[in-house]
Amino acid sequence: MYWTLIETAEKNPRYGGKINALIDLSQLGLQVPKGYFISEDKLTSLWMEAIPELVRLEATDQPSLPTYETIVQRLDQLSFPMKLYREINDLMLPNKTYIVRSSGLMEDHASTSFAGQYDTIANCTTIDDIIAALKQCIASLFKPASLNYWQTQQLDIQNLRMSVIIQEQISAVSSGIAFTLNPLTNNDRQLTLEVVEGAGEQLVSGLVTPEQLTIDWFSTIGPINVSQILSSDQLKQLQEQLLLIATFYGYPVDVEFCFSKDSLFFLQARPITTIRRKINEGNWTTTNFRDGGVAAQPCPGLMWSLYRESWQTTLEKFLIQNKLYDSTNIKQLSINHFARPYWNIGVVKEAMSRIPGYIEREFDDELGVYKNYQGDGYKSKLTVKTISHLLTVATRITKTTQQQRQTAAQQHKQLLETYQSIDKKIQSLSSITDQQDIEMLWESVINDAYLQSEQTYFWQVYVNTVQLSMKKTALLKKLPLETFFQLISKLGEVSHVQPLRDLYEIVEIIVTNEKFKQEWLINSPVDINTLLTKQPHRLDAQRIKVFQATFGYHSNRELNLLVPSYSEDQQLVVDLLKDYVDHPEKLTTAKRSFSQTLTDEQLGKLIEPYVTKWQRTKVIKDIKMLRELLWWREEFKDVSTRFYHLIRQITLKLGERYSQLGYIDQTEDLFYLEKETIHSFITNQLSQESLQKSVQDNRMYCQAYRHFVPPGDLMETSISPEMENLLVDTPSSLSGIGANDGIVSGKVRILLDPKDIHQLQAGEILVTRFTDTGWSHAFGSIEGLITETGGVLCHASIVAREFGIPTIVCTAHATENLKTGMTVTMNGTTGDITIQKGGC
Repeated sequence: MYWTLIETAEKNPRYGGKINALIDLSQLGLQVPKGYFISEDKLTSLWMEAIPELVRLEATDQPSLPTYETIVQRLDQLSFPMKLYREINDLMLPNKTYIVRSSGLMEDHASTSFAGQYDTIANCTTIDDIIAALKQCIASLFKPASLNYWQTQQLDIQNLRMSVIIQEQISAVSSGIAFTLNPLTNNDRQLTLEVVEGAGEQLVSGLVTPEQLTIDWFSTIGPINVSQILSSDQLKQLQEQLLLIATFYGYPVDVEFCFSKDSLFFLQARPITTIRRKINEGNWTTTNFRDGGVAAQPCPGLMWSLYRESWQTTLEKFLIQNKLYDSTNIKQLSINHFARPYWNIGVVKEAMSRIPGYIEREFDDELGVYKNYQGDGYKSKLTVKTISHLLTVATRITKTTQQQRQTAAQQHKQLLETYQSIDKKIQSLSSITDQQDIEMLWESVINDAYLQSEQTYFWQVYVNTVQLSMKKTALLKKLPLETFFQLISKLGEVSHVQPLRDLYEIVEIIVTNEKFKQEWLINSPVDINTLLTKQPHRLDAQRIKVFQATFGYHSNRELNLLVPSYSEDQQLVVDLLKDYVDHPEKLTTAKRSFSQTLTDEQLGKLIEPYVTKWQRTKVIKDIKMLRELLWWREEFKDVSTRFYHLIRQITLKLGERYSQLGYIDQTEDLFYLEKETIHSFITNQLSQESLQKSVQDNRMYCQAYRHFVPPGDLMETSISPEMENLLVDTPSSLSGIGANDGIVSGKVRILLDPKDIHQLQAGEILVTRFTDTGWSHAFGSIEGLITETGGVLCHASIVAREFGIPTIVCTAHATENLKTGMTVTMNGTTGDITIQKGGC
């Protein structure tokens, strides 16, 4: 058989974008025109003899092809097998018109788009019409414009293929194209439609001016959504089904559709491959949020509302207290876009420009921020006009830093006591606890305990950022960058490293006991967990319980409230241990990584070659202060992790009760609601119906962006294509920003999700987009770390320095340019990467 029925076909990457999209839409229960397709392999077998110049070519060869006119002539003279004619005859129905559509193998990819370059032929009513249309589609592969694009993109010549779709042609009353976001304003919760009367070819060809409509995702279709072509019922049907498509794919799509007299049909769905950084107002970034974990994946409503309030209140207070902002009326400091929290870097940069020694490029490098300027950007200057204010700011910052250093230990102690007290209260809740008591405890955790913890952590982050900006520039005038990294490494007993140390000790217990070792080696993780549950008194089982009691507030995706903590599920801990038992070389590498705190003597020796005797005391003092601030940042981050664990536990308790009472469908529904919404329901200001609608809308919003990798930075300033080319690293660039010193060579492992960490082999160099806290337990067994984003001060860089791992951040296109299996040499000081040997 040449033909395959679309409605019953299975997806295959070799089919091309259009066919797989139609299969998806059909399986979603949406209407697509009845049709068939011929795969690229079978279609190629029909035409390859007409173009022998392509036979036996290697992937990198540049073919010397005949002219397009010659290829058209050869195809016209080519005879297709009689079997093909018979199959077409069998599939064609009387009095039906068909459309033949091309589907290029490389069409609709993330980095390539041949949209509109290959032919579609409508109004086919006979076998001869379809055969002629097939040949025209094939010929369109070799149009000069298509081949030029192919060669410009340096694509594999072996993928110069296409599939073809034969569909019943719908007699369209109206047709259109829909985008699941607004491509002009970047509004991520708007549908944008272009609609014409009749068939869609008029729209694609530009023969008519379409009606343009914008519909909010969750709005009620009514008088405000007036269309001259579509009825309110049709708009509502489109709204519902387009959101279904968006949530199915998990990224923004554009969709072709048409209405017959009675039905809505979908003809195509493809990813929107170009998402602009442009936003209507402000300059925003996910840096720190992304690398810390909260913006690593879609952020449900509860988590977003918690971050929004704590970030706004703490940053406002910090800016005002330290005279870093003129007005007490500070702008909005965070937004939720593409289901990720972004913070207002425009306001922060305005404040940082008032700090002595501020250099915009260095600030952006520390955080891994996109730069829309050349050179160093803005530099704070000491002039007669500014010196007074700069001195005032410096004085305020110094005072704020001293206060934070003096109170950090006491704040830390009080937060831990609060955590332990609340943890006991949550554990004491039961099925007979009064609902009001659960709600009161939830409100107390969310509005009091959490805010106290997170505001303390954020305050420490702001102090660190400002002090590093002030001190680093001065220190690097005296010290090499490599030495600077060494001086802020080996902070000593960082809390986020402790769980790894404890895990390794449990592995030692297992592998040094022959009975335990054999059981762990021959059994699956699930079977091991069952065994430990049945034999709770054995030493490995007891140590795992101690681990859960001590470090159970951690999880595999920290700052994601939907992910279970280690205390909830022993299986999570068993899975981690099993990987180390099965791969003892990882444990050997990890044990070498643990470092001791740098002593005063070691600090002195590191700076001795570069500073004079009279400079020594001041330099040591500044370095010690930075080390202390970095250490406290990690300690308060650990405390913050504890309080997010408490939020998850108390929200689960409240969700269980609400689910039992029928207020919500599932326990986890509460995580999709902003804290203000839950409070309104608790205080009887919100109906059950409105509560459930909010759950539905927010869940859909997160689902619609779950597979999307959004721009890390959004800005209101438009950038010309020429400037964009100057600013963005080219795909061949293999350098980033050094974040920890050292030169190592090793094999590359490309990973995009922490769930795949088990694939890492000991001694490999991990290459990923960014590393949130969920990656930390892999750091012990790798030789180097390369990320596309992140900064010198992000959590991953700090933990990497504790393990002594050379680290490079902000390496544009690293996960595309490097391949698993490549051998590279990386310099963690300069940020340079050299490929020694290619990979798979």
